[in-house]
Amino acid sequence: MWHGRHRSSPFHHANPLRWLIQLIARGNSMKSASVPMLAALAGLLLPLAASAATYKCVALHYPPLIYHDSQHQPAGVAYGIVQRAFQQLGHTLTVEIYPWNRAHAMIRAGEADCIFTIFRSAERDSYLDFSNESLLFQPIYFYARRGRAIHFDGDLEAVKGMRIGTALGVNYGPKFEQMRPSLATEAAATLELNFKKLALGRIDLVVSNGYTALSTLDTPALRAEAGQIDRVPTPIDHVPTHIAFAKGRNLTALRDAVDGQLRKMAASGETRQLMESYAIDKAAGPASAH
Repeated sequence: MWHGRHRSSPFHHANPLRWLIQLIARGNSMKSASVPMLAALAGLLLPLAASAATYKCVALHYPPLIYHDSQHQPAGVAYGIVQRAFQQLGHTLTVEIYPWNRAHAMIRAGEADCIFTIFRSAERDSYLDFSNESLLFQPIYFYARRGRAIHFDGDLEAVKGMRIGTALGVNYGPKFEQMRPSLATEAAATLELNFKKLALGRIDLVVSNGYTALSTLDTPALRAEAGQIDRVPTPIDHVPTHIAFAKGRNLTALRDAVDGQLRKMAASGETRQLMESYAIDKAAGPASAH
């Protein structure tokens, strides 16, 4: 969700043509000298208005990247980045949050145009056109029970034989996924359930991106467990996360346009400002000394 304040302009409206009509209506009381200016503006805006469209994206509840706010509306830093890019292109974007496997099923079935935040993989390349630009990078960590000595220096061989809690359908980046077949992973429906299992000693580790782990541990549902869980200091990986488009919808031109907006936002500092508004750089939280 974008909270910045901007001057009224066609590029900050989901419907540029409606904006133009309103401007012309107000212009009736203006001097006739303004008519040529409005005509020129119409020539610029009409192609944009003609190409404006409404798209539907699906996502996983993954705070602080994307989640429902207190009004049950989508929010989060990744949501803000994506929504802003579509707005700047003159498009309207609706975002719906679902369990991850269902979100992927909807993309495959042609029930949605795009999905985020998502890691790239060879399997996903078969049905998705990934953005070339990343929305942001996610640090991936292990989490363990407080007081449990975990000696991990980045080599996943060190955790073979340990029971590792994963979230159903979630990819943790190429390094972890390459080793997954040789690891003792146990999938749960949500990260919250994994942390509860970890606190009870039913698993040895939980894997998660640092942003979402800290946000989840800070919820009332995990108030009792949060004090029993620490982050293992060394990250597993830092993985770029993307928006991707359903190949069946033939949206490569839209993908390329969104890429262009993501580059502009990064260059102008808009992406950094949005990340700072969610304290995203600090969200991985402090590590414990194991």
